[in-house]
Amino acid sequence: MVWTTLAPLIGVLLGGLMSILTQRVAGRALERGEARRSARELAEARRSERLTHLVEFLSAVQEAERVAVDRHHHNLADEQWQARARQVLDRVWVTQKTIHILCAPEVSETAHSLAWAVQEVIRKGPEDTEDPQDEKVWAHIRPSRQAFLDLVRDQLS
Repeated sequence: MVWTTLAPLIGVLLGGLMSILTQRVAGRALERGEARRSARELAEARRSERLTHLVEFLSAVQEAERVAVDRHHHNLADEQWQARARQVLDRVWVTQKTIHILCAPEVSETAHSLAWAVQEVIRKGPEDTEDPQDEKVWAHIRPSRQAFLDLVRDQLS
């Protein structure tokens, strides 16, 4: 008689315990899934932010190339050109520092090399002084730019 009274009670207790255990396991799985989704979203947001700053850096470098060509191919060196050169170099270096903050050290190092190459060609001109100077400016910058682009492509893949 005791067993007939205890058997349903034990069944209810075991059923309740199994229900609680199942809910906990399901809750933990849901939390892990939510954490993974959140991590993916954060990684994508960071990737997008890095990409925006990388494009901004390339835009600044492109403008700096134009400044160098204006100086060494079109022989501009007036005050307006000098102000433009200072502004564009400031922009190049600020965006490079942003890359240093947001990106992997290798990307920062190649961005730094590209920034130096652009600054050097603006200030000193290409090493080869024969015409056409525009092509010499681009040739001076090309290796650093290519290294940067290749590394960024690999990093974003």
